[in-house]
Amino acid sequence: MKNHLEQQWFAHAPARLIGTVALSVGVVLSVAERVGAQQVGAKAAGDSRVAVSAADTVPIRVKSVRPKTGPDLAVGVEQPANIAPYYRADLFAKVAGTVTFLEKDMGHTVTKGEKVVVIDPVQGTPADVALGELRAPFAGVIASRAVDVGTFVPSAMIVPGAMPIVTIVRTDIVTVAMRVPDTVAQLVGKDTEVELRMDSVSGAPIRCTITRISPALSPSDRTLRVEIDIYNGTPAEFRAFVAQSEQTQHADLKGRELPQLPKGLAEGSAAHLIPGSYGRMQLVVKRFAETPLIPSAAIVRQGGVPYLYRVEAGVARRARIAVDIDDGTLARVVWMDSADGKDIRRELRTDEEIVVSNQGELDDGQRVSATLQ
Repeated sequence: MKNHLEQQWFAHAPARLIGTVALSVGVVLSVAERVGAQQVGAKAAGDSRVAVSAADTVPIRVKSVRPKTGPDLAVGVEQPANIAPYYRADLFAKVAGTVTFLEKDMGHTVTKGEKVVVIDPVQGTPADVALGELRAPFAGVIASRAVDVGTFVPSAMIVPGAMPIVTIVRTDIVTVAMRVPDTVAQLVGKDTEVELRMDSVSGAPIRCTITRISPALSPSDRTLRVEIDIYNGTPAEFRAFVAQSEQTQHADLKGRELPQLPKGLAEGSAAHLIPGSYGRMQLVVKRFAETPLIPSAAIVRQGGVPYLYRVEAGVARRARIAVDIDDGTLARVVWMDSADGKDIRRELRTDEEIVVSNQGELDDGQRVSATLQ
């Protein structure tokens, strides 16, 4: 009996095995179909949420401008400027002795070669007596006086740190000096326009041009020193000064070069610049007639590379640029397009809309709501 049952079991075993496998496959396929359906549904729901999210994105509010051109657009640099006397000379005692002559005081004028100080030397040799006379090296004004008659003074050639007896300055001409940053130094020349504004004087700026330029940058701060010699009197006084200076072929002037009579003053008035005072000097390094310029604030840098965002159909597009010059207010830039692996410079168009605010919140392709300034 037992053998008969075992024979029946083994006879029907293949059929049972096939049924079991089929059932397992069916279960697996059913589970896979349910999982796949769930994944497809989840993906569809996710895509829908992404689409809804993109559709509901609020545009970032920005301000924008169009590049401007015109004959009045200029790029310059402004730096502090100091006013110094055209000439300054400190008169020191060359011999030790007692001051016996010093008639002029602070504010008094002196002529070139005039005897200003006499010192009675301790050693009365003819050479010492000659050294005891101090004369004005140029026509000017006494700016300071340190001693009186009867004062014993040491020889500045022996005693280190000896004070000058008197200081003489020339103030009918003043020299205005400014240090130009190396970023614009190559654009500065003797024909560069200059506007000088004094901190203590309101009104229109004084206009002139550069008198002299240092041939090299200062190694300490990499700036270029420029100077302007300005006549400090009225136009009538300037004409008399020029006529007198021509008689000596301008021998008393630096480089035999006449100072400038500044423009921008009221008719018949003088500059009256006080040595030792400070102002602001602006150099107009370049004027642009038809070149599009943009505000410097529009430029953004990422990894040291300059970019602009331009508005196209309500979207901010980031594009690489090259900055030709930037004075902190206006900038002259060009687009840097790429073709065949090469950079191609392209001028900005005046109909392009450039973002000038909130660039830190933008990505390339970001939707924006731009207000044109």
